[in-house]
Amino acid sequence: MFDRIDAVLFDVIGTLVDERETWTRASERVVAQTGLSSAAVFRRRWVKILDARMSAIATGQAPWVAHSQLIAESARDAVSSLGGTESDLHTALIASLDRDYPAWPDVPEATAALRRHRLVAGLSNGDVDSLARLANTNGISWDIVLSTGAVRTYKPAPAAYDYAIRSLQIDPTRALFVASHPWDLRAAAQHGFLTAYIARPGAEQPTEDDHFDMSLDGLEALTRRMASGASGGG
Repeated sequence: MFDRIDAVLFDVIGTLVDERETWTRASERVVAQTGLSSAAVFRRRWVKILDARMSAIATGQAPWVAHSQLIAESARDAVSSLGGTESDLHTALIASLDRDYPAWPDVPEATAALRRHRLVAGLSNGDVDSLARLANTNGISWDIVLSTGAVRTYKPAPAAYDYAIRSLQIDPTRALFVASHPWDLRAAAQHGFLTAYIARPGAEQPTEDDHFDMSLDGLEALTRRMASGASGGG
């Protein structure tokens, strides 16, 4: 299988960078600013609101809003719904999220190694300016990063994956989609991509019904297998 993979596409937030820890720290800062009592409760409410709004956009039930704006608006509404005192969170909060997402330790070396033999790209719901900063800060190697904002939707909308196929002019049956989110891999598989689940701390686990082409503990295992395929080793 590995010798017929021409391109590797990565989900970014959660897969290449630590989403959970970053949002935990951001939630603690918000709680300290707004008089709320529990960062954990706030974080759950914030994520729930954000996920619902992204889903409404992905399904065409709501108009397009940029990712950074959605994050800020969801934070504001989560604070309000929990009885907190509103403050000027938006600019500082989004800037801190962009700056604070740390790459998982295996990412810089693995992405650089994969680029020696394959096209490497990111496909993310994040805004392209934020994704550029993440790559610059964390030493992420890719040939290009694509934001679903270019087609004014969010994964798992079909248009997001069609956009990647069309932009990169790739055959999805010869491309590997890598993510720590089973829902993302399910959608990618529907577009013909080969799929690789990468386990990350706190990430959603695949169900018994999920059948991905690979399930790995980290990117080091992926690079070893891909290097073997590139050298004709199987």
